[in-house]
Amino acid sequence: MPNHAGKDVYHRILETLNSLSQSLITNGSPDGMLGAILSAGTSLLPVVVCSLWRSDDSQAPDVLRLEAVREADGRRSFPRTLKLPGSISRCALKARRFQMVLDLSAEPASAEKTIASQRGLISLLCVPVTGDGPDPVGVLNYFTDNGYSFSDMDIQVAEALARQAGIAWHMAALRGDARRLREELKTRKQVDRAKEILMDRRDMTAEDAYRWIQKRSMDSRRSMRDVADTIILSEVSGHYTSIPHALDLLTKPPRK
Repeated sequence: MPNHAGKDVYHRILETLNSLSQSLITNGSPDGMLGAILSAGTSLLPVVVCSLWRSDDSQAPDVLRLEAVREADGRRSFPRTLKLPGSISRCALKARRFQMVLDLSAEPASAEKTIASQRGLISLLCVPVTGDGPDPVGVLNYFTDNGYSFSDMDIQVAEALARQAGIAWHMAALRGDARRLREELKTRKQVDRAKEILMDRRDMTAEDAYRWIQKRSMDSRRSMRDVADTIILSEVSGHYTSIPHALDLLTKPPRK
């Protein structure tokens, strides 16, 4: 007889992963996406805790930062950082390959062993998370509260979820870059328009107008965008007959 139970498991796995892939395209919230990925981990795998950790080489190269955690019972608190020296997570990052531990209590001291001993956890599957390059940028740790040997299918699902987390991070970074580029382009347009006004009203060269805006920005501790916006507003609203030196234009009433 065909193994319908096995087919149901495969169907649920594929359905969940396809749903996550679709959400990666449409979801604007990286935090919400990471939560969904970890929820899928506790749903598809026989684990009680999924914790996602990210490296931050620029700030603390020997520490992973907790990005998200999902617990089946919701009762366990988690540390905000994981020290890499001597950790299983470091082994996974260096090897670029999953690390599986059947009984953490029988292992040498590590950050994961400390987490497990304080929370009644036993087995661990640690999977590296890759971003937009070949080097892992974090790990996804799956904990059980009983001795459990993860099957090949478990590992494949765990790795698929780790890839989803890496894609979520990458897409969040791309969205951030796109927002910054849009803001930079808008700022450049505003500054160029303000330069034209100064060139026309004060008979400045383009270079002198730019330096005028730059100096007002430094003197007032406001951004060049703020200075440019003030210049443009003074021109279009008729507040003053000449470009004001002060940046308190927005708080002054229009000229009658």
